[in-house]
Amino acid sequence: MNRSLNRRLCYGLFGMVLFQQSTALAQETASTRARLVRPAPARQRALRDVLLDLERKHKVFFSYESKVVRGKLVNADLPQLTSLDAELQQILQPVGLRFERVADKYYSIVVDHNRSGSALPLRLTDGALTSLRLSTLPGRSTPNVPERELSTLTVATDKALVTVTGTIVDETGGPLVGVSVIERGTQNGTTTNAQGQFTLNVANPQSTLIFSFIGYVTQQLEVGNRTTFDVKLLPDTKSLSEVVVVGYGTQRRASVTGAVDQVGQQALEGRPVTNVSQALQGVSPNLIVQQASGEPGAPLNINIRGISTLGNNSPLVIVDGIPGSIDVLNPSDIESISVLKDAGSAAIYGSRSANGVILITTKKGAKNGRTTVTYNGTYGMQTPTLLRQSVEAWEYAMLKNEALVNSGLSPQFTPDQIAGFQQRGSSPWYLNEILKDQAPQQNHNLSVSGGNANTTYHFSAGFLNQNNLFKGPDFGLKRYNYRLNLTQQLSKVKFTGILAYARNQIKEHAFSSDVLLVDAARMPRTYPITDSLGRYVLSPILSESNPLARLEQGGYRQYDNDNVYGNVSAEWEVFNGFKLRGIFGGELNANHQYQFQRAINYLPYVGGTDNIASVKDENYKSLFTNVQLLASYEKSIGKHSFNGLVGLSNEGFTSQASGLFKRDVDNDLGTDISRTIIQPVSYNSNQRTSQNALSSVFGRVNYTFADRYIAEVNFRYDGSSRFAKANRWGFFPSAALAWRITEEAFANNFRDRFGDWKLRASYGVLGNQNVGDFQYQSTYFNFANAYAFNNAGVAGTGLTLANPNITWERAQTFNLGLDASVWRNRVTFSFDYFDKLTKDILINPSVPGLYGGSVPNYNAAQVRNQGWEVAATLRHTTGDVRHNLTLNLADSRNRVVAVDGKTDVSYIGELATILREGLPVRSYFGYQSNGYFQTLEQLGAGPTPTFVSPGDLRPGDVRYVDQNGDGRIDEADRVVLGNPFPRYTYGVTYNVAWRGFDVNIFVQGVGQRSLFLRGEAVEPFHGPYQDAIFKHQTDYWTPTNPDAAYPRLTLGGASRNNWGVGSDRFLQDAAYARLKNLQVGYTLPSRLTNKVGVSRLRIYYTGQNLVTLTNMQVGIDPEATEFNNSLGFSNGSVNSGRVYPNPKFNGIGLDVTF
Repeated sequence: MNRSLNRRLCYGLFGMVLFQQSTALAQETASTRARLVRPAPARQRALRDVLLDLERKHKVFFSYESKVVRGKLVNADLPQLTSLDAELQQILQPVGLRFERVADKYYSIVVDHNRSGSALPLRLTDGALTSLRLSTLPGRSTPNVPERELSTLTVATDKALVTVTGTIVDETGGPLVGVSVIERGTQNGTTTNAQGQFTLNVANPQSTLIFSFIGYVTQQLEVGNRTTFDVKLLPDTKSLSEVVVVGYGTQRRASVTGAVDQVGQQALEGRPVTNVSQALQGVSPNLIVQQASGEPGAPLNINIRGISTLGNNSPLVIVDGIPGSIDVLNPSDIESISVLKDAGSAAIYGSRSANGVILITTKKGAKNGRTTVTYNGTYGMQTPTLLRQSVEAWEYAMLKNEALVNSGLSPQFTPDQIAGFQQRGSSPWYLNEILKDQAPQQNHNLSVSGGNANTTYHFSAGFLNQNNLFKGPDFGLKRYNYRLNLTQQLSKVKFTGILAYARNQIKEHAFSSDVLLVDAARMPRTYPITDSLGRYVLSPILSESNPLARLEQGGYRQYDNDNVYGNVSAEWEVFNGFKLRGIFGGELNANHQYQFQRAINYLPYVGGTDNIASVKDENYKSLFTNVQLLASYEKSIGKHSFNGLVGLSNEGFTSQASGLFKRDVDNDLGTDISRTIIQPVSYNSNQRTSQNALSSVFGRVNYTFADRYIAEVNFRYDGSSRFAKANRWGFFPSAALAWRITEEAFANNFRDRFGDWKLRASYGVLGNQNVGDFQYQSTYFNFANAYAFNNAGVAGTGLTLANPNITWERAQTFNLGLDASVWRNRVTFSFDYFDKLTKDILINPSVPGLYGGSVPNYNAAQVRNQGWEVAATLRHTTGDVRHNLTLNLADSRNRVVAVDGKTDVSYIGELATILREGLPVRSYFGYQSNGYFQTLEQLGAGPTPTFVSPGDLRPGDVRYVDQNGDGRIDEADRVVLGNPFPRYTYGVTYNVAWRGFDVNIFVQGVGQRSLFLRGEAVEPFHGPYQDAIFKHQTDYWTPTNPDAAYPRLTLGGASRNNWGVGSDRFLQDAAYARLKNLQVGYTLPSRLTNKVGVSRLRIYYTGQNLVTLTNMQVGIDPEATEFNNSLGFSNGSVNSGRVYPNPKFNGIGLDVTF
């Protein structure tokens, strides 16, 4: 009864107000008709169509309920305004609507409840009048009723919740399952069901709902008078409307003219990687990452688009606007990574951009966001992979006897000894004994983030602990990360502060890993590593050391590396479109290395001690500072849009290093004793200093016409202290054009089906200043032990002559690309072709060996690098199942164009690489084989190698190809055998989700690459120790096995023909496909987690390096490389398999958000 009475009262009040306003309007209208001539009616269009046109024009997305715009007509003849916000206000206000900007380029259209003329329907709850707003029709003034008087119409005792329901779909109209729906500022929330539907009780109509889902743009909508929501979430993908981080700013992807690839944080989440470089492998086309060693803390090689110079190929890394270090970062702190690959995108970084640029943006707090606390962590076990396998003891004895006989020597083992080995079994293999079966690895990250209208904050802390697979006392890597990102808006000035601290602590054995591995691998299983009492055993093969003893009692080496990064900036919006920004930042590194190598007593066994106790103490400090001042301006006039940027930069770098080496110290404390001496070598109280500086002017101008034709120019003018005054300054420009094909009129008929297509091209000149300091000046070096005389070291001074003409390397780069989408944006793809010619590359001149000093490098070489890359993404929803498939494939190939007529052949043992005009950089070089000599008659027919005596050849020896037909095999018959650098690199990521369950599969690989092997990896009984043979080497030539993988069995060094020279028999196919990461997870329903104050909880399994498919069967990781980024043989042990294995990881992870 009361409810009916209240309803009638409500309707009566509403009717009275409406009647009053209608009467007044009728009277005023009649009066107006008498005075004015009625104008011609305006042309009307459906609001929905107008919004679609605005989406295409401005490349934005609008989200709204269908009923909000249904039936609404707007004036089609309104004047065009210069900004989207002004156009929206002009269109929406007359129909009682307003817009909310929920993210960059994403808008929500809602009813304007606060505007007069858009009356809020009265709603009664439990018999109480909950709200009433007086409204007037157009042309009538609002009654002078204070808001405080209106508030008295609200019943204070009304505490009822508002129930809202809705359906959430993706851009194709398919339901989204598991979308998080949260009432802003509370823990109240839910998730959508299999049909994309949700139901939630909120506090009042002023509540705001937040709709969020991984891979989609988050939306915020006010409840208002609505109880039903139909929400469309738009993908947060590489669409042409996405905001992309570029040099010194951001751009809409639609406006990007260069080759820029952006990697989001989702590519890093859940992966048990220990650094950012590992996480980047395979996620971007032609971003090539190689890991030579899997040992904790080992460096990785990174290059963009392959090898294009003979020197340093490392890209420039920019962290939050200034140069920084990539592998001290916590992957969990990263928001996005942009990879700048061509001149159109990278020229603004000038003299350091020839090898590409990696821009890293770290996470920051959100405006008007509630405080969120997030934890994510993984814990699991590492296991060694791809280890070579030893033969059993009795097999070793038989094979060793056969090799001895084939080498003209007597057998070593009697039949009784061999039978004894078979009866007793084999001793544990040394290689298995020095490695653990498994080692733990854990990673924990905690962050607190939030903000209000003027302030945002993000604090994070991370801890990584990766144990070493080598046995020993607490060997491994520990990393501590702390980061604080703050922003503060004061009127028109925005202040930003970033402070980060990272500590890398690496503890390892005191010896060389490759020595330990080779010592263990070459031990046959006829000898134990310890005796029955657990004492370390020496043997005739290892008579001076035992690798297990070295690990467990031989001391340690510890690195304590501290990194402090800081960045403060202020941005002042002087007036609309014009901003000034100042930045000051820097990075401080303090690295300390302490090595204590203990002497090991093997008594009572022969051999005495292993080394003399020694101590090495080294310190390194560096400081990098960077100051920038930037001015930017953007303006739109009709169909013309301009934006420009100009800036100044100054940066300086200084470093100091010192070291001390002591030997014959106390074996327990490492302190001096009476016999301690200071080692008279260059490390003796060694001190080194280095400094350089770079000053720059840079700029960019971008012009867009009708959002269809885009032109951009970038430049940088750099002055570097690395060069003499006459060559100190260099100018590095680029120009780029883009054409958005689907914005043309002829594309109207298929735009909805094909989405956005953009063709782009760029050309420019990039620089490379990665050269040594002060090469334009003569430099002198003091040595305490420059040379030996009369069995004693003599001090001396070394000299390197000056080259005042040394200058920049310059890379002329052309890029042609296409960005496109089809099937209503379900499929997006991009393609790029590039051609880069690098000139003025530094090389070292050839001088006579009698010359007493060093000569400087000079600019003489040229290298051309060409290639292509393609990336594609497919998103599709089938019922409750969401699929996301991403593929990238790329290739790059290089060729030496000029090298001043030189031919340079470098060797590591029998491994040879060549540098010659017309050939790929550092190609493998050697003899081409043609099977084996099978009979004595074939031996007599030749061809005969000149490097062995004819009488030494036997059936089963390798036959080589006589390339020039002169009947001899000599150096003139050597040819290019293979390419050590990857080609056809690829990555495939597949995500599938169903009702809270998710599976992520990531496969990474290389389609073509060669790896040249040497030493015991390919040669049975390799010298000089002549005792190692592995299972893969047992397929050797015999008269009954003429097509074997290996020639006849001999001792190392006994057959110079088969093993003393490099040939294609040493070459391995290092192509591979690797299951790099697998995740299987489950996200608990929010209706359960909300009860305990948790907004999201996901638990998952994660695995790394789980399966590797490769043709290599020699126990060497196909990913490993012997080269560093400067093309130096930094890890020649890779070619012989003396390298720490790349570990497999299996573990569990947890993500929790409060």
